[in-house]
Amino acid sequence: LSVQNVVARRFLLSSRFIRMGYVSLTVVTVVLCVLQLLLVSAIGHHPVGEGPKRHFEAKAEHFLVIGCDGFGGMFLENATSFLPHFAKFFANGATTTRMRDRNPSVSAPNWAAITTSMSIEESGVNSNSWTPADDNPGNDITGGGMPPISGAGKVPQAYWAAAKIQNPELKTAISISWDWINYLCDNNTCDDLFRGKEDDLAVAKAMAGFIHDHQPNVMFVHFDSIDDAGHSSYWGSEKYYNATKNVDGYIGLMLDALDAAGIADKTLVIVTADHGGWQSHHGDFSQSNMYIPGLFMGPGVRPKYEISSPTSNLDFAPTGLAAIGLKPGEFMRGRVLEEIFQ
Repeated sequence: LSVQNVVARRFLLSSRFIRMGYVSLTVVTVVLCVLQLLLVSAIGHHPVGEGPKRHFEAKAEHFLVIGCDGFGGMFLENATSFLPHFAKFFANGATTTRMRDRNPSVSAPNWAAITTSMSIEESGVNSNSWTPADDNPGNDITGGGMPPISGAGKVPQAYWAAAKIQNPELKTAISISWDWINYLCDNNTCDDLFRGKEDDLAVAKAMAGFIHDHQPNVMFVHFDSIDDAGHSSYWGSEKYYNATKNVDGYIGLMLDALDAAGIADKTLVIVTADHGGWQSHHGDFSQSNMYIPGLFMGPGVRPKYEISSPTSNLDFAPTGLAAIGLKPGEFMRGRVLEEIFQ
């Protein structure tokens, strides 16, 4: 029996109308179905994991994602007193240090999740050894990996590619310290690309130059030195936090570049990480590994707003695209964090 029929039968058994013979089971079922449709229409139908949507007005023209490899959310919580540029996000934006990454908490699957809004199962990127060749396992059904949901032989679609599909005139810029991320720059979707070979300062300067010269609409920058410090000492060590101070300075360089280019008040800036860690490694299913920061600052973002709703690293790309008036990419699985906007 359907839910409507079960409810209808209980209604009829308890109703004086059935005893009077005025109403049939079919009529009551129809009435209940109509009421259900009216209720759904009134509150809206939302996919699993999404709350009711409110009106969202895009107020930015640019967005920049700054990736800080290895900077776990729990290690940021008590560090803002000596990280002034990170602190700006807590004072002027919407923040959480308890956003969740993907398991295993290693770099490639999580940078893929951040930039494509696909889970590991959907992107096919399951380890740091992944290469584009793994996108097309062909007839190898036991050891050849999984093709992305965007299609066998196709690199998982990053947010800069999704932006270009919707508006080819948009300008994109990518500056990366870890060269693996270059795999996600395919089909000329990255107008400006700098591969810094683990030189974070060079990466920061390159992106500052792109901002000065071209004012890109869609940007991604990646810094690797915090993760290196964790591996060479341990997460939370003096060396580790010295590396966070350096990256804080690089973030300041990005913010200054946006201001000098006259686009700071038109740019949504997002800061996050791929994972945390413990002792001198990461990859475990634990809070120190799985919690990452999600920091948002820019036009329309609520100041001093603590994000309390459930979020994951799948939500960065859809939120950034929505901020500049674009739809999520066809294969994106995250949600737009509408609650962070005024």
